[in-house]
Amino acid sequence: MPAPDIVIRLLTPADTAAFCALRLRAILDSPSAFSSSREDELARTPEEHAQRIAGALQRGFGAFDGARLVGFAGLRREPLRQLWHKALLWGVFVDAPQRGKGVARRLVNACIEQAETDPAIMQVHLSVNAENNAALGLYESLGFIAYGTEPRSMRVGDLFYDEHHLALLLK
Repeated sequence: MPAPDIVIRLLTPADTAAFCALRLRAILDSPSAFSSSREDELARTPEEHAQRIAGALQRGFGAFDGARLVGFAGLRREPLRQLWHKALLWGVFVDAPQRGKGVARRLVNACIEQAETDPAIMQVHLSVNAENNAALGLYESLGFIAYGTEPRSMRVGDLFYDEHHLALLLK
């Protein structure tokens, strides 16, 4: 069932506190889906968080249910000249009550559309936990293609997780 009442928009520095709270909920909910730990997130300054969602090379999109931020997806452009043609999709998360309603698809599409507005960006990359079949299915349905799997990419406690690497060729 679609969630038409959910509004997707670019985040601004004024959304930093809501972004931080959502990130902490996301890590608590799905620790193996994020390379950052709770401690990593708490160690960042508010200014660092603001740069992650509205910096020169990064944009964050939020899904809002009224005033509450319930989903996020970020797009980070590579800073090095020889890698300028690439952007990274990161941090995709939707609160559990909003899942299955197309919110993640709308967030990822917003990031893709943002990438398409930059004539230099020719492809969008992402990494996804190899066990996250729902996310993998979403990305593949949007045209992302797998180009490799990194074994033991992430370690959460004593458990290791492989990650699939995918790319969407825009041009």
